[in-house]
Amino acid sequence: MASNVELQIDERWAPQVDPARLQRAVTTTLEVEGISGEPGVTVVLVGDEEMIHLHEAYRNEPVTTDVLSFPYDQSEPDPSGEMVGYLGDVVICYPQAARQAEEEGHSTQNELDLLAVHGTLHLLGYDDETANDQLLMWAHQERVLHRLSLGAVAPRPPKTNG
Repeated sequence: MASNVELQIDERWAPQVDPARLQRAVTTTLEVEGISGEPGVTVVLVGDEEMIHLHEAYRNEPVTTDVLSFPYDQSEPDPSGEMVGYLGDVVICYPQAARQAEEEGHSTQNELDLLAVHGTLHLLGYDDETANDQLLMWAHQERVLHRLSLGAVAPRPPKTNG
């Protein structure tokens, strides 16, 4: 399957990131989910400050987080046709991914791959806000991680309020 995965990696972390692996994480997610055509996804790696700003602006939570997804609104007019098949943006906080990788005992690249898969699933409409939604999403996530030979990399449980 052909896909258009654009990466925007902050130069602070470029030497530590394998772009081909990030692209493979996204394309494998799309393949496992049966997405055809040439879907477009942009993966952006940012720092804590940028992620705090985005998290507060879009989720009203002024703290850092590991990944945010911004699906492209297909109902928006696109007279040029440039956005046909564009799924949206996955924004990953590199420092948060590094902290989580250390806590979980695997490499930062493995955590980045996990977050790219997770974020892409969000673009495809999966959610993990409720326990049932989380079970469904994580089942799909595990299939992708297995295909990527990352079966030992597990998603972090969501934080609960109370």
